[in-house]
Amino acid sequence: MKKIILLNLIFISSIFLLTACSTKEIKPKHTSMQASVYTIMGITAPKKEIVHFVIKDEPRMPHALPQLPPVLVSPNIEFISYRQNSQKAPYSINDIERNAKSFLGTPYVWGATGPNTFDCSGFTQWIFRDAGINIPRVSREQAKVGEYVRYENLQRGDMVFFDTKRHRTGKVCHVGIYLGSGDFIHASSSGKKVVIFNFNDKSFYKKRFLWGRRLSKLNLHYASN
Repeated sequence: MKKIILLNLIFISSIFLLTACSTKEIKPKHTSMQASVYTIMGITAPKKEIVHFVIKDEPRMPHALPQLPPVLVSPNIEFISYRQNSQKAPYSINDIERNAKSFLGTPYVWGATGPNTFDCSGFTQWIFRDAGINIPRVSREQAKVGEYVRYENLQRGDMVFFDTKRHRTGKVCHVGIYLGSGDFIHASSSGKKVVIFNFNDKSFYKKRFLWGRRLSKLNLHYASN
């Protein structure tokens, strides 16, 4: 009997001890090591390389952009930032004339916009776009832009418009740029290239002249070829 009582006491004591242990909070051991994806996979982590932005400015920009922070990217990628030159110096009439004359002899092709071939309005659009002035594509629309100028008031750099149809309609179908002293430069379908004509030598164009347009007073959006 005594043995039975003793065994019961031992059994009850063991239950109490086990219960007491199960309520004890078990905290994980602290470790300073952090497992990365590469560690888990059992491979060596690749080295991170820093690739800086490459800033390419237009030659006439006197100042530089603020330094950009480095970016962590693949070493096979290079970022190149091109920025618009908003402080491009305005062209003078001399610049416009010099640029226009540089295309003398360039072949005329109907519908061509340059720089290897031009039609009449493609040529004027190109020249004025180089000067930072954006004008419409076709001569009829170009004739609506800018300050109206009569023949006797033409100045260098003015656009000159003509009705060159066999039967006159009074509608614009040709355009050139006035150079002064009666000269104007244009992409001529009859001459088959960019040429300079004089109103006094080519009476046809003087008779077919409609009006001029001056762009110097316009506040037009910047454009570039």
